[in-house]
Amino acid sequence: MVKEKSSPPMIAAEDSAWTSTVSTYALGFMVVCTVVYLLTVSAAITIPFVIAVCVWYLINAIARGLSRLPIGGGTLPRSVCLVISILFLAGGLWSVIDLISRSAAEVVREAPHYQANLERMLPKILHMLGFDTEVKVQDIREYFNLTFIITALAKTFSGIAGKAMVVTFYTGFLLYEQKFFNRKIIEMIEDPETETNVRRILRNIDISIQHYVWVKALVSVLTGILVYAFLTHSGVNFSKFWGLMAFVLNFIPYIGSLLVIVLPSMIALIQFGDMSMFLSVLIGLSVIQVAFGGFLEPRLMGRSLNLSPIMIIFSLAAGWMIWRVPGLFLAVPILVMITITLSQFAHTRPFAVLLTKTGRLELVDDTSPLPPAGDDPDTADVKKKAKTKTAARKKGGAA
Repeated sequence: MVKEKSSPPMIAAEDSAWTSTVSTYALGFMVVCTVVYLLTVSAAITIPFVIAVCVWYLINAIARGLSRLPIGGGTLPRSVCLVISILFLAGGLWSVIDLISRSAAEVVREAPHYQANLERMLPKILHMLGFDTEVKVQDIREYFNLTFIITALAKTFSGIAGKAMVVTFYTGFLLYEQKFFNRKIIEMIEDPETETNVRRILRNIDISIQHYVWVKALVSVLTGILVYAFLTHSGVNFSKFWGLMAFVLNFIPYIGSLLVIVLPSMIALIQFGDMSMFLSVLIGLSVIQVAFGGFLEPRLMGRSLNLSPIMIIFSLAAGWMIWRVPGLFLAVPILVMITITLSQFAHTRPFAVLLTKTGRLELVDDTSPLPPAGDDPDTADVKKKAKTKTAARKKGGAA
């Protein structure tokens, strides 16, 4: 009787490792598909929640900056800084919503008039530039429908403003529950050393995301203000609306900047009927976008968030597929949050490197003492119970 040859142990181990790897990636793919499906069907809930998370991070970023300001030989308490940042942000959001309600309807009402003027003027302009091809009205509407673009943007702004109440509720609950986050970590983790490491990693993630949200919001506000001032000085209609659009579209890389340059320039061309005015507005807006988006923002961000352009385009496409227009605004902030989170863990850091443009990550490592675990009166009892359990486990292991 001939004996069957058994596989060498090394080959069996390699087959087992390969099977385990394939199973892990297959499971990961299934999880991603499930998450995409759930995000699509629950857009009415998830979109306001993601916006609320961004607002929550912005409030904490402003409060963190205020807490560092020296006032009378000391600094303001954290609670006072939070109240000031909430009031400041609430006033700004109220002004934006009021501007949307007053400007969006007027812009949508005038959009067909501008489209008709564009259809009448564009053939003449192309003939002046040396293009002899006859341009039909249908061709203009197919490739550049000003009415559709402006209406879509105005509806998006109005939709965001309509969700303001839901976003406010989400943000309020996040602000209320943030003081219990450390308490939850203590309940979840018994080992004090592991608990400290987890809290430090979470704080590093919070600081990085707050830095991104603060810089992006600051640059967007400055861009919007400068666009408004420039268009007002140039006499272009609806300058407030274009300033607001510059602020919002600044959250969409590449596409948003292009729209902020092209749309007001086309409005100036239609309004004045002068190519020199068109070029003046086009160049002025281009300089603003390059100055803020190409120089100021990268220097304020540093190398910590040098996202790969192809990953940005992919995230924009995924955001459009899942949430349509709101997804374009939220895709890159979500990508940034994912990159920051992945970069804080050794096992997932290679994935964060793949998402960057240069492969270099400037990690935040705040070594300052961690804040108290919270105002919950049970916190001390929980820590004592955790330490007792840890000591008992070590004693049992030694025995």
